[in-house]
Amino acid sequence: MKKLIFFLLTISLWANTSFIKDLIGEEKFKTYYELIKPILGEKDLIKILEFLQNNGLLNIFFEKPKNIYPTFILKNANPILEAKILYQTLNQLGYYYFYPVKIINKQNYTITLEINSKNFIDPLLFIKTIYQYGCKVINIQKKQNYTYIIDCENAKLNVPRIINKNIKYINAKGIYFFNTNDFKKVKITTSKYDNWYPYIALFDKDLNILNIIAKESYQENIVITIPNECK
Repeated sequence: MKKLIFFLLTISLWANTSFIKDLIGEEKFKTYYELIKPILGEKDLIKILEFLQNNGLLNIFFEKPKNIYPTFILKNANPILEAKILYQTLNQLGYYYFYPVKIINKQNYTITLEINSKNFIDPLLFIKTIYQYGCKVINIQKKQNYTYIIDCENAKLNVPRIINKNIKYINAKGIYFFNTNDFKKVKITTSKYDNWYPYIALFDKDLNILNIIAKESYQENIVITIPNECK
């Protein structure tokens, strides 16, 4: 039993050593080995990244902007839902202009993006932000670019729920997502000054479109019947 525990501990230390070397580079790892040694047995990615950042060992900045190509491997993935979550996460981190250069949809959904940036995506902020959507980063690999392996089994959109009272949006514009919260009907009323032409899409839990309600004439209010599978 002691041999087994020692063997597992050795594997864990080796895995962390390899992971940290990958992130900060072998030369920096050797130089600061005594500083890094206390976290070699740590399993929590966030704690490892916080330690490296707090000690100035994780350099993600460039001298000038360049194209980066981060890859995201989405396990248990539903491509439509997870792609939206990924893009919303990047938007929250300040990335609005990017496009996919490679997509593989087999056992997992893998997407590589091209982003022009003055730095790599901050891995610590990325992990914490995508966690808000029920997604957990389980590993990070870094060569020329970062690869994130993400468990999306509990993925969900982080959007407002419909509730049994009026919700007011002042100066509303753009696209709004709502969780139906199992309501069967919802009424939308606008100001007479809004000149609103409704375009409403109903989605299931995986963001497949169930129905689109579009009106070519001005509407001041509209009542929507929500099917059971609509989320």
